[in-house]
Amino acid sequence: MAAALPPDAASPAARETTTRKAPASAWYALAVLVIATVLGSIDKVILTLLTEPMRITLSLSDTQLGLLQGAGIVLFTGIATLPLGWLSDRYDRRVVLAACVVLWSAATAMRGTAMDYGVLFIASIGLGVGEAGLGPITNSMIPDLFPRTQRVLANAVFALSAIFGSALGALLGGTVVHLTDDLRHWLPASMQQMETWRLAFFVMASAGIPVALLVLSIRRTRRGGAQPAPPDEAAAAGAKPEAAHSAHAVTQADADDVVSTISFRDHLREHWRTFAGLVVGAGLASIGMSSIGTWLPIMAARQYGVTPAQMGQGMGIAFLCGTVIGGLLGVAAMRYVQPRMGPAAALRIIMLGNLTAALLSSLLLFTRSATDAFTLLALLVIPLISGAVLLPNVLQDAAPPHLRARTIALLSVAGLPFGVVGPLLVGMLSDALKSVPNGLAMSIVAATLIGGVLGAWCCAPPKARSCA
Repeated sequence: MAAALPPDAASPAARETTTRKAPASAWYALAVLVIATVLGSIDKVILTLLTEPMRITLSLSDTQLGLLQGAGIVLFTGIATLPLGWLSDRYDRRVVLAACVVLWSAATAMRGTAMDYGVLFIASIGLGVGEAGLGPITNSMIPDLFPRTQRVLANAVFALSAIFGSALGALLGGTVVHLTDDLRHWLPASMQQMETWRLAFFVMASAGIPVALLVLSIRRTRRGGAQPAPPDEAAAAGAKPEAAHSAHAVTQADADDVVSTISFRDHLREHWRTFAGLVVGAGLASIGMSSIGTWLPIMAARQYGVTPAQMGQGMGIAFLCGTVIGGLLGVAAMRYVQPRMGPAAALRIIMLGNLTAALLSSLLLFTRSATDAFTLLALLVIPLISGAVLLPNVLQDAAPPHLRARTIALLSVAGLPFGVVGPLLVGMLSDALKSVPNGLAMSIVAATLIGGVLGAWCCAPPKARSCA
């Protein structure tokens, strides 16, 4: 499957470099994209931190919690991804992203007003729809902001920053909950009697407007604008023959990206086997990974009495340590594997990371304290991050610029069933195993192991499958 990547990702010419450098405005835009992504991470993580207090207040079952995280967020995130990708391919991406920030912030405030499960579910839909624009828009903008020589660096900075956003989101989310409770007496009298989890949602929602204004302040960038000009344009500008010849050598790798007129339908028809393998393999693995991210913190709160502030600190440190080690491991592995496997290297590292995390998840059955649970979370993050830092390059090389946002959006939509199944499956298993000691942990491990192993098998080469 990996060997079937589109030709522009695998051709030797695609590895040619150029001396063009990104302007300061590109790095400013990248910083704003990171800020928006971190805000989205905090708004998403804080829901996990406050799940147990919400469950008690609103008398929710584990199946309802699974639907909230799966269908409420994941399903509608995926449904909205394709139309938002279509909009960002045709209209100003800054405006689309700013609108997304405002929408998910309003949904965060709506969660604070929820008096029953229905309102909470609708608010989660709004959060999912708003955050659906982050992936296709950022992955569409970065290649237009940075030339090929700096794109890998920019992708790595953004990927690591976005991943650190999960750690920062957990740390800041826990801090927000703690400070909100401490500053309760400064609030209007009508709000002082509200539960802490409601006030925390209101505080986070207030950050949406400033971040949306930052997004609008990004300088508008032409699609394909970071790519070198075609050789005939260089000649028309009076370039020297030697420069024109050099430009031709460099831009040949980008010719398909800059001037390609292939239709979206033809592109999918040509590479559907590759995309199907990506969706099924990554989707099966995500069943377990989403289960861990959603339910391990809930298990820590339920079994070990961890408060939201303590949970934020534990999750934040776990994500931070796991991200640093996993990021370094992923870069080192890519340097070692790529010369031997070529364009298939990134996909193989991602596959191995998912399989390793799935096998490690079985240790969850042996945790005896919150410290054990957070330590295991850090160990699980390491192999996942080692592959995640390489994923943007795989996605961006899957399509030319004029189809990139839609292609990434379509891959996200195709993986919807898997993202919905994970949290819901664990919730249903947990409700069924309520009378069994450690039933929630058993449910998490079952979903993670099955999904991770089957996902790795789907991504494995045919010879490896036959040996198995």
